[in-house]
Amino acid sequence: MDTKELIAKFYDNAGLKRETVPSAYRVWQNHAKDLITPLAGLMEAGRAHLEIQGPASDHDLNADRLEAFARPFLLFCHWEQSTRVYCEESDIPILDKSKDWFRQALLLGSNPRSDQFFGYSANFHQHSVEMGLLVIALELSRDWLWDELSASERDQVVSWLESDAGNGHHWNNHMFFGIFVLEFLEREGRSRAAYRGVVDRWFEELEGMYADEGWYMDGMNQAYDFYNAYAWHYYSLWWVALYGESNPERCERFKSRTRRFLEDYPIFFAKSGEHPAFGRSIAYRFNATAPFALAHGLGASPVDPAEARGLCQRSLEFFLSKPISQGQGCLSLGWYDEFLPLVEVYSCGGSPYWAAKAFAPLLLSPDDAFWSEEESVGVGAQESRSLALKAPSLVVRAVEGEVEIINAGSQIASVNTRFGPHKWGRLSYKTAWGFALSSRPDAYPFDGGLTAQKRGSEAVYGRHYTAPFAMTSEHMGCLYSLGGKLEQFQVSVETRMWWKANWQLIVHRVIAKDASTLRHGGYALPSMQEADLEVNATYPVLQAWNGERGVKLQALSGYSNGTFDARLSVKDGPRRHIQAPYHATAVLETELAADEARVLACLSWAGTDELEMEVWSVASLDEGRWELNHPKLGVWLIEDESLPNVSN
Repeated sequence: MDTKELIAKFYDNAGLKRETVPSAYRVWQNHAKDLITPLAGLMEAGRAHLEIQGPASDHDLNADRLEAFARPFLLFCHWEQSTRVYCEESDIPILDKSKDWFRQALLLGSNPRSDQFFGYSANFHQHSVEMGLLVIALELSRDWLWDELSASERDQVVSWLESDAGNGHHWNNHMFFGIFVLEFLEREGRSRAAYRGVVDRWFEELEGMYADEGWYMDGMNQAYDFYNAYAWHYYSLWWVALYGESNPERCERFKSRTRRFLEDYPIFFAKSGEHPAFGRSIAYRFNATAPFALAHGLGASPVDPAEARGLCQRSLEFFLSKPISQGQGCLSLGWYDEFLPLVEVYSCGGSPYWAAKAFAPLLLSPDDAFWSEEESVGVGAQESRSLALKAPSLVVRAVEGEVEIINAGSQIASVNTRFGPHKWGRLSYKTAWGFALSSRPDAYPFDGGLTAQKRGSEAVYGRHYTAPFAMTSEHMGCLYSLGGKLEQFQVSVETRMWWKANWQLIVHRVIAKDASTLRHGGYALPSMQEADLEVNATYPVLQAWNGERGVKLQALSGYSNGTFDARLSVKDGPRRHIQAPYHATAVLETELAADEARVLACLSWAGTDELEMEVWSVASLDEGRWELNHPKLGVWLIEDESLPNVSN
């Protein structure tokens, strides 16, 4: 199959006049160009990478250099494809400069005799990741780059890519990268008999990570998060598009799983377009929409195309409306803005351009239904509902236009705690509220769940490994431990949650083997201005308001006092919230003696309606039957045999 046939699976590159190009398509073109323009300003002859400012990763300098080439290259390839449909005269200088630069940078970086050489790949090296991504970009740019290289130049690049053959790849989505490289080598006539067997073996490993409901466990990470969308369902569909003729049955399995995943996935996006900040690599931002257009182009999407486009566009424009650029005008590392304390140690200045995957819609023909002018908002953003996903152990709630993930079980493996276990360990994550980081490296953040501190110790422990045992659209139950291996400190916790509107009822049954301080924190309320945060810590009710949104904790049983973990002014130390300079987290506290068991119960709220923020009155906290009353929400009756008797 030649390149034109490959691209035609998505894209009709027949030139169109401006008046026939849908306005939505032009919007996406312009957004892509706006992201490429500052990159073009960094393109220097004789250099193989872009000098994008940012921290160094924990890989090495060559890995960071290759990221600052391969990821922007993929973004450019999407925009370049779209200019074949329509191209403004002002686009031509950037197009020509970028094409020339990416071509010469590829040849310099792959040349072992050049001082710009990227270096070879090696066992478990980051180069394997970037090489796999680079293959997708090379396939997209075949006609203007690869096919225009001389035989000796192509041989040089292939020889460099060949350094990845036989390398170890992390036992997670990274195996896709090794597959892409071997498939490309085979297409270029540099295959060996062993390669096909290795590709099949890696696919067996990858498919063995499939759980159910369209979800894969990310291998050694043991995590279920947004990598499921912008890695698993993105790479598998690109393999289907580029190399799937070798195994039609596997293609159908991948497409079927993507179709199942996308049945539920729209609920993860708020009406604003934001998705909850949950899991690792959230600095990729709008990358979360990566599979929608590919799935649609391959006939593997159950989502109405107008709804899919509307969702993708709201996500893209939500983040582009934020100050997400750094000093050079390039994408920054952060969430709503540049915030380096958020990012993982594997990130560098070029890392955010993984967001290039979100521009897959530009590979769809402008006359495709995806670009319909009648945008559909979709049920994910319109209706208040809850969806229990048992494979990833997540309950996703759409509430008044926002989205909340209640995490019954997803975690990060013990070998990867350097990524920040709190990115998976909180009980819940919510759009517009985000989360805060801790003020100390040995202290788990207080917001979003229960933490434990051994009497006399500075370390604060939060949830890590979690075993879910109950999960419905109305209720969650999980068992976990708080503590540390080195201190041999352990607090056993059984947590159950119920929810109504923007309120959560959270019941912890705890057994502390050592004298401990336990704290339960609600959502971390962000604020752009210190003067906007109003806090009130009159136990047993704690609340904060920022002028538009609020948080509240109401103790029901087991706690003894309350306080705030907050940054209310610059005097309170460095910024810690991922969305704003200031924040306030309501925290309930209690002390437990050694070998003491106790029930801790509270109500937690995060919303925008001050009437809904009113406190609950208690009618009954009897065994198996709790009844609460609210001035706006009315009666909340929960009948469950697990509920203990905590009536005073």
